[in-house]
Amino acid sequence: MINWNNKAIEVPSARKLAYNVLFDVFTKDAYANLTLQKVMKTYAPPKYQMMSKSEKGLLTEIVYGVCRRYNYLTWIIGKLSTRPISKIDEKVTILLCIGLYQLLFLNRIPESAAVNETVNIAKQITHMGNARFVNAILRNYLRKKIQIRIPTAKENNLLHLSLTLNQPEWLIRRMIKQVGQNRTKAILEEFNKSPSLDIYSNPIKLPVNKLLEKLKFLHAEPTVIPFISGQQGIRIGNGDALFKSSLIKEGMVYIQSAASMIPASILEPCRGEAILDMCAAPGSKSINIAQLTENRARIDAWDLYEHKVNLIKQNAAKLGITCIQAEQHDATVVDEKRIGLYDRVLLDAPCSGLGVLAHKPEIRWRRSEESLKEFPVIQRKLMETAAFYVKPEGILVYSTCTLNKEENEEVITWFLKTHPNFKLQTFNFNGKRITEGMITIWPDEYHTDGFFVARLIRSNSND
Repeated sequence: MINWNNKAIEVPSARKLAYNVLFDVFTKDAYANLTLQKVMKTYAPPKYQMMSKSEKGLLTEIVYGVCRRYNYLTWIIGKLSTRPISKIDEKVTILLCIGLYQLLFLNRIPESAAVNETVNIAKQITHMGNARFVNAILRNYLRKKIQIRIPTAKENNLLHLSLTLNQPEWLIRRMIKQVGQNRTKAILEEFNKSPSLDIYSNPIKLPVNKLLEKLKFLHAEPTVIPFISGQQGIRIGNGDALFKSSLIKEGMVYIQSAASMIPASILEPCRGEAILDMCAAPGSKSINIAQLTENRARIDAWDLYEHKVNLIKQNAAKLGITCIQAEQHDATVVDEKRIGLYDRVLLDAPCSGLGVLAHKPEIRWRRSEESLKEFPVIQRKLMETAAFYVKPEGILVYSTCTLNKEENEEVITWFLKTHPNFKLQTFNFNGKRITEGMITIWPDEYHTDGFFVARLIRSNSND
C-alpha cells in the first residue's frame, strides 16, 4: 500500500516475488537469473523499502531451488494428487513447487509458515477452489512424507538418477554413454550446487595486486583462480562485500564465470592485431581480449541484435575500454570486404548450453534430445563463415558452453575435413601443453561451467 507521507512502499514478500519470477520462467521461457535481477531492481529504493538480506536470500533460494529440482517437486505432486500434473493449472503447479521446496529443503522455515504463506498467495492470484487445492496437497504431503520414497537404482536406475540428480532422463542417458555413470554423477552434482561468484580484474583501471588488496580489505574473501593466467580471474567468497563496494560500478572488475574467461586466453591476442569476436554479446570475451592486449588491439565485436550491441558498448565504456568497435552484423553472412582481414577470430558459438546448468538451471527442462540437432547446423555455418576472415597463419578459436560432442569435437572434425587449410594447434592451459588443440572444461574438475575450446591455425596460403 502507498504511504502518502512520501515514505517508501513495502516490498511484496519473498515468496510472492519468487512466484512472479517462476511464473515467467515456466510459462514465458524467461531466464531465472535475468528475471530475478529485474525484480530486484524493480523493488528497490527509493520507491520501495530496502529488501532485507534474509528476504533476498529466501527469494534467490526459492527461485533457483525450484528451477533445479522441478522434476522432483512435480513427481511428488503427482504422488499426492489424484489430478494429473498436465491437468493442474500452471499457477497452481508453481505454487505447489514453492511450498514443497520449503517443506523439503528449508528446515529453518516452520511448516505452518510454508503452507499458510503459499495458500495466501494462491488466494491473491487465483480462485478459492485452487487455494483449497494447494492447501490440501501441501497438508497431504505433511501427512504422507515418510511414505514417499524415490525408486532405488535397482528398481529403476534412470528414474532414480533423474530424481536425485535433478536432470532429464535423456540427458543422463547421453552423458553416461559419453563419460560413464560415475563421471556423469559427479558432473551433474556440480550443476545442483550454487555457482561461485567469479570476477575478471580490469588492469586498465586497477592493477590486479591492488585489486586483491582492496578485496581483502573489504572482506570479500578473494581467491585467485589457478587456471586463469595472470591472476586475472578471482573467486569471491563474500558476495555481499563486493556488491556493497563501488568496484563493479566503477568498472574495476567484471562479473564473469571462470570458464568463460578461458577462450580469450587460448586465443592469445597481441597488441596491434586486428581481432574479430563474431558472436560477442554481452561482450565479456571481447573485454577479456581488450584487457589482455592492454586496450591496444583493434577488436570488432558483432551481434545480430541492436540492443545487444548497445550492451557491448555500455560494458566496454564502463570498463574504460576504447579499442572495441561493436556492430550489428549477421555472422552467418560473409562480409566480402573483411575476407582475410583478421589476425585472430573468436567464435563463441550459440549452443545448447548444457555446460551452464548451474547458472541457468531452467535450461535442463527446456531442452529435448531432438532440439540438440539444430545447433550443429548453425555452428557449422558460422565456422564456415569464420574461415573467410582469418589471415594466412592467423588463429581461429571455437568455443561453446556445452558438453555435447556433436556441438564440440564433431563440429571441429567436420571443419577440418572441409577446410584442409586449417589444422588444430597446440596451446598452453593451466601449466600444461594441450597437444590435441582442444579441451573440455569439466565442471567436476574445474568447479565452474562446462566449456569446450579448440584452437586452429590457418596455413600460409590463400586457398
